[in-house]
This record gives sequence, structure tokens and C-alpha cells, in this order.
Amino acid sequence: MWKRLRDFKQPLNNEKGITDLIILLIVLPTFLACTFMVILYASYLNRQSKIDDIKDRALQMMQTEGYLSQAIITDTETKLNQLGYPIVTKNGKTYPSFEGSTMTKVLKDDADPTVKLVIQYPATDLNRVMAFFHVAPEEEKGYFYLEGEGRSEKYE
Repeated sequence: MWKRLRDFKQPLNNEKGITDLIILLIVLPTFLACTFMVILYASYLNRQSKIDDIKDRALQMMQTEGYLSQAIITDTETKLNQLGYPIVTKNGKTYPSFEGSTMTKVLKDDADPTVKLVIQYPATDLNRVMAFFHVAPEEEKGYFYLEGEGRSEKYE
């Protein structure tokens, strides 16, 4: 019986068990959280890159046309929808919004041949988290605000 009591008491005197417990409860969850943060940040950067590509393509089409035509708006909305940003209505306003873009034809020979593209869309929760940590500054909190300018290439 004394032998069994000694065998039972021996693991309680093992000090290595506390180190294992600290590693199990503190270090491993920290590594796991860091790993998930890297994955979230990589997916955030990937999505931002795709949105910038859509904006750049729309701006190039705009420079060729000389203004933001309905065909460019439709193409941009389709591309954003494929990326996971469908047309939504928030507070009575439809997004993506192109308010502030050049809507009248600008010719290459005009005094100011600049065309401007503005795309605004409600941001996802991930973007709000990134803005909270100052990884992604946003013009207006809670929205993507993409803006680009170029020179019109349109001749009449």
C-alpha cells in the first residue's frame, strides 16, 4: 500500500508539469493566434489588390472613353460582384457609388483633360478591423473609398 501511495505522490512533485501547463495554456494559443492573423492579413491584402486592379481597369477604360459611361459602370459592378461585393443599398444609397467621378465627356485637347474615378463601397468587417489597428487607413470609416485620376485620350 505504501508503494502505491508513493507512486501516486511522485507526479505531484514533478516540477516539469508546471512548465508544460504554461506552454499549453499560454504559448501555444499565442502561436495559433499569430498564425491566424498572418492568414487574415494575407487574405486582406489579396482582396485589396484585386479591388485596386478593378479600379485601375475602370480608370483605363475611362481614359479611353473620356468619361464614366454606363458600360464602364456595369463592367465595374460585375467585376466587384464576382469578387464578393454585390450591389447593395445602405441608408437609401446604392453601392458601389461612383459619385464624384467625371460623368461628362472630356476631350484630350481640352484645357483640363483630367478624368476622375471615385468608387465607394461599404467595407467588410475585416477592413474595419484593419482600420482599427491602423493597417488600412480609410477616407471615411466603414467604406472603401477608391479614387484615381488620369488624362483623357478621347478625340472628337
